Amino acid sequence: GSCGCCSPRSYLEYPFPKMFLRRALVLAALAASAQGFTIARVPTLRGSRSAAVNVRMADFDGEKLASMIEKKNIDHLMEGNRVFRESMLKQDKDYFSKMAKGQSPKFLWIGCSDARIPANEILGLEPGEIVVHRNVANQVVNTDMSLMAILQFAIEYLEIENIIVAGHFECGGVKASMSMNDHLAPLENWVRQVRDVQRLHKAELDSISDPKARERRLIELNVLEQCNNVYKEAVVQRRRTYTNLRTGFPKPRIFGFTVDPATGELNNLNFDPETSMSPEVRNIYELYDQKAAKEAYADKDEPYKKRPSTWRLRRMYNRQPAGVEPPPEDFRLKSLFSKLEVEMMRRKETESTLKSALEELQEIKKLLIGRK
Repeated sequence: GSCGCCSPRSYLEYPFPKMFLRRALVLAALAASAQGFTIARVPTLRGSRSAAVNVRMADFDGEKLASMIEKKNIDHLMEGNRVFRESMLKQDKDYFSKMAKGQSPKFLWIGCSDARIPANEILGLEPGEIVVHRNVANQVVNTDMSLMAILQFAIEYLEIENIIVAGHFECGGVKASMSMNDHLAPLENWVRQVRDVQRLHKAELDSISDPKARERRLIELNVLEQCNNVYKEAVVQRRRTYTNLRTGFPKPRIFGFTVDPATGELNNLNFDPETSMSPEVRNIYELYDQKAAKEAYADKDEPYKKRPSTWRLRRMYNRQPAGVEPPPEDFRLKSLFSKLEVEMMRRKETESTLKSALEELQEIKKLLIGRK
């Protein structure tokens, strides 16, 4: 086995008893100084790195005390960043220069904003491997412009292949939705969406007598409903239709996970968009007829229909390492001409249909005149 210092995340490992003891020493020192005692050194959470100082809390007013605490908090963050950088450079001296060249993540994580559920650490991924969006109770709401923007950005610009909706047990947002309380706006407006999940699955939830088990099941159902909401989005269906016709394998794939903070374990809920909704309900949200889509994309060279600015903005978003050029001009012109050709074909079909209809009307007219 390898020692802890060789781990890419060794900077995060800090024994709990030692951390607890240092916090206790800080509190004891502050309490003593508040009574007028002089202390020679202020211990920090990461060790006694500070120079010897005389601190007498009674001599501080509120503003000075707040400034001192703020500085200590910032110093704590700066020290953490220093340890992180040193750790990464120890593993690879070119680590940050490589990171600066671009990103090609394969995953988009839509998770809860709970501080105990950091995506990279839970999945064991390094920076640059996953795009993360977080909000209270991992909601996917089509009026949330922040989420809709990252969804389009991840699919059309980063071309991610997997979307993960991740909930977690002991979720405060879900707990809030299960209580008969007005949590006031905007929080109440937000958790109301989890209440809607309860309404959709009321029969199943009511059949669970144990409150804790009912809460855990609601957390799972909430994840599955948010996976459905991801699937309903046009940008998701458009990309899945295109990739399915090209490769027989629709992407991005959609996964629903739960995390247990008590164990750190990740559980796959096996979301399947083909069976997650009944056929009657599914037909409401299906935006692409597979047969029509196949005809539209019959030309295998037809590019995926992205926003007009995609290629122009691609380098701005740093999708590929520096030096990668966009497709040649004739590629984009071909795309433009193919669209014009499709439009001309549609016009010809319309004209042909109208001509046939007029001919039929003429035949009917002759028959009517003959009867007279």
